[in-house]
Amino acid sequence: MDFRQARIFRGRIFRLIALLLFGILLVNLLVLTVFQHEYYSDRALENRQVRFRVPAPRGRITDRAGVPLADNTFHSDITVAASHLRDGEPDSVLAQLMRWFDLPEAETIAGLEQQRPRRGGRLVLVRGADLGKLTAVEERRSSLPGVQVESRWRRRYLHGELMAHVIGYTGEVSPDELRDADPDLDYRQGDSIGRQGVEAAFETRLRGRSGVKLEEINATGRIVGRESVWLRPVVPGRDVALTLALPLQTAMDSLMDGRRGCGVALAVPSGEVLAAVSKPSFDANLLTAAISPQRWQELRDDPAKPFFNRIVQATYPPASLYKAVTSLAGLRRGVVDTSSVLEPCPGGYQFGNRWFRCWKRDGHGVLDHAGALAHSCDVFYYQLGLRLELADLESAARAFGLGERVAGIYPGEARGNIPTDEWYDRRLGSGQWTRGVMLNNAIGQGEILTTPLQMALLAARLAAPGEVPGPTFVLGQQPAVPAEELPFDPAHLDWIRRALRQVVDAGTGGAARLAGVSVAGKTGTAENPHGEDHAWFMCFAPAEDPEVAVAVILENAGHGGAEAAPIAGAWLNEFFRWRGRPDGAERSLP
Repeated sequence: MDFRQARIFRGRIFRLIALLLFGILLVNLLVLTVFQHEYYSDRALENRQVRFRVPAPRGRITDRAGVPLADNTFHSDITVAASHLRDGEPDSVLAQLMRWFDLPEAETIAGLEQQRPRRGGRLVLVRGADLGKLTAVEERRSSLPGVQVESRWRRRYLHGELMAHVIGYTGEVSPDELRDADPDLDYRQGDSIGRQGVEAAFETRLRGRSGVKLEEINATGRIVGRESVWLRPVVPGRDVALTLALPLQTAMDSLMDGRRGCGVALAVPSGEVLAAVSKPSFDANLLTAAISPQRWQELRDDPAKPFFNRIVQATYPPASLYKAVTSLAGLRRGVVDTSSVLEPCPGGYQFGNRWFRCWKRDGHGVLDHAGALAHSCDVFYYQLGLRLELADLESAARAFGLGERVAGIYPGEARGNIPTDEWYDRRLGSGQWTRGVMLNNAIGQGEILTTPLQMALLAARLAAPGEVPGPTFVLGQQPAVPAEELPFDPAHLDWIRRALRQVVDAGTGGAARLAGVSVAGKTGTAENPHGEDHAWFMCFAPAEDPEVAVAVILENAGHGGAEAAPIAGAWLNEFFRWRGRPDGAERSLP
């Protein structure tokens, strides 16, 4: 074959190959555009449309009048992929961001490393970023792979410390909570969850349900579509209305300012909590975002225990407040009557080889039953206690809710302790304890322990026998303890209310007297083996037609009549002013 023929042959071969390739391309194009059009169209759509999860705003928490106490603010975080930080060393993107935002390298890297166990693949670099930082990231998104702006709702507590122990707070859901959560609640990494108080107890009502939408994006990840396609709408959380009244809570907080203790007020007969203050407190806003380890350590190790919810977690001997229970137990048992006069009080009582002293060192002399309660004579109640069995005191105390969890919404709520024969047998050994325990039990000392909320319920149930259920903190909340008829003679209950009025009118509770409003109450001074005595006072008012019951305890403050009673009296004055007295323009209470 000469050169010319070879050239023609090669040309034909090349044309054949070109024609074959063109045919293949044509067939493939036909397959793509006709036979597999729908498949590749859907794939292309997936490449430019992205699903976004839209968190639901948490329901508000309000006071009983609808005044917001907790709501939400919208904030944005700048996050980075965990791969930007390897072995404690930032890559070029992360290093660049830290320079832009003037972030201290060592502290920032340490913070990111701490997030790894709970946040997994994405780490928060800047929380609550301002507009300047957000704009810097958005404008350079194409050169910042793995960097995102994540927007979400953040809880806001409008009154800081004022409601912290009642409302509680929210925090970021943990890996363990994510694993154990109900799938219907749809928790995701970075979501908030109620940690304490009402926030935790009513989590399912407050949480709401996140939505899902489709957005069209470009190659840099920027949203370019005009309209979102919602696959699932956002369902906002439902509001929760507390029974508390903001003005009454503020008044109690102001009166307790600088003191360590607790004040609780209940509406009578509904049992709704109108005010509940535990001091010292903390600002719940500190816990809705990341808190530095140093600050957390300071709060946790504070000897004043600001996180300790004294309303339901603290237990104290009820001291002389318990004498009302002892009197009713004695009257029910028939070992005394309302006019009984026992041995005179010389300032103490001899039992065996021990001298049990009265709070009044020079003694009260001769007192009848009502006078002994009004002047809180320990010697009278020592003698009464010896006439009773431990079971008599226990059953009388439990009729008022003592020794039980009465709130029903706080997992850490304490029961307190109402001793029984079996309890002493377990603690001291069978046959190893004597009738001497009855002297301390009769005056609310010894091993008896109660919470401030229980003592407020005691006052309310004395005020309106058989009508007051367990305390409620949320409007519409089912009481944990139903209202039940008290197992005492109505005549004895009438007598105890009159005697408690004498405590304020002519006895140890005079500091709680109000002009134009009758007050019935009881003072108490609880012995404290770790320091100064605790000051107690409980009361209800008006004495003849009760509307409200109050319990106040001040730790290490001394005598209840001198320290706690004035606070209760001042709060009652604010309560009746809030109710509209004396001008008659009363606010409604259930």
